[in-house]
Amino acid sequence: MRGILLLGALLPATTTADDGGSVGLPNRVTLERRSARQDHGAWVVDYRLRNETPTGLVVTPAEIEVKAEGWVSNSRVSGHSVPRKVAVAIRPAEKAAAEGDVIAAPDDAKRCRERVSLAVWSDDREPEPAAKPADALAPISLAPGASGLVRLRFAHQHVVHGEYDPLLGVRTVSFRIGEETFRDEVPLDAEARVAHPKATWPEPPDERRDSRYFVSGPDSLHLEAHVPGRQYYRFPDRPVRHGARMRLTFWYLVARGTVGETRVRLAQYKDTPTSCRVIPGGGLDQELTVVGRWTRVEKVVRIEPEATTAALDFRISSEANLGEMWIDDVSFEPVDAEALAKGP
Repeated sequence: MRGILLLGALLPATTTADDGGSVGLPNRVTLERRSARQDHGAWVVDYRLRNETPTGLVVTPAEIEVKAEGWVSNSRVSGHSVPRKVAVAIRPAEKAAAEGDVIAAPDDAKRCRERVSLAVWSDDREPEPAAKPADALAPISLAPGASGLVRLRFAHQHVVHGEYDPLLGVRTVSFRIGEETFRDEVPLDAEARVAHPKATWPEPPDERRDSRYFVSGPDSLHLEAHVPGRQYYRFPDRPVRHGARMRLTFWYLVARGTVGETRVRLAQYKDTPTSCRVIPGGGLDQELTVVGRWTRVEKVVRIEPEATTAALDFRISSEANLGEMWIDDVSFEPVDAEALAKGP
């Protein structure tokens, strides 16, 4: 869901207040348009707010309140196929975000919540697309005829699925600005795309690279069995999307005279706020047997349903401490985003 949506369901209900430029006066503030988009496993809904008065307005957090509710589900997520009601109320005078239970459970891995965050910009500049609401909301001021942006972010909070699978369903949004209340129905019920982590493995540190041998210049990762600490290299853990098929590719060169085994290993983990568990059978452990020439390896790996991160390492296992290996052009990318989008 992208772009600007017509506000056919946006209904202002105004009431009269005292004179003196109060926000509560009829037609003092209007909402001109709404846009919605998917941000990985979250929804971002923007409302354009306009000051209709000939004088400036100052709105404090105490004059703003937001309520959002709806029936949400996601058939691709285990335990989420049946719609469940969620309701969230934000009172910015206390905090600019609030949470509502979708699935209540004592276990972090099973619990599901929706977190709704609020932010307001009081100028005409669009924030960065990735900008997220802050924890606190400051007073905002609008010059005569000026407009600002009200942003709501609906985040799926789930240990495994929250980063990638948004909660789907129409949300009824009601928010008060002073004594004026605006109501809207936002159709957040269809994913625009399948979300994958925006992550890559970084280049190894300078001291682990060798410019003498490489496939793609200027250098490659270098392992040395005779140097303590250099027989092994592990790339940092990186996030992965559950259920995805990933293609791992790399080139390797084993030096002639190497004694022992040269291996590659990919492991998958389930991380929670309190633990990190390796997932048996979810990885790859392979000996690299070609010696003396650059050899390309390509493997397709299925990410397990509960996996959250993956780690890759290369090693030389040599009791004689003899041998060298070079690795280059390591890549780990999804191969079937379209198939995943259609569900199981």
